[in-house]
Amino acid sequence: MSDTAWLEDFLPVMRCPDTHQPLRRATAEECAKHGVDSALVSEDGARVFIIDAGIPILLPASAS
Repeated sequence: MSDTAWLEDFLPVMRCPDTHQPLRRATAEECAKHGVDSALVSEDGARVFIIDAGIPILLPASAS
């Protein structure tokens, strides 16, 4: 089991802390664009949340 496999169970209920849009796994292209290995993105792709050591960092924009 990969360190992010557990996310598949939780993605249906996870939301962006700013827009409340559903989150999805970032594509390889989106990860490359932001210089990260793994991330979640908001439904519209505007917000990117890095996955660090298997844990998504879901901080609102005002906290970044």
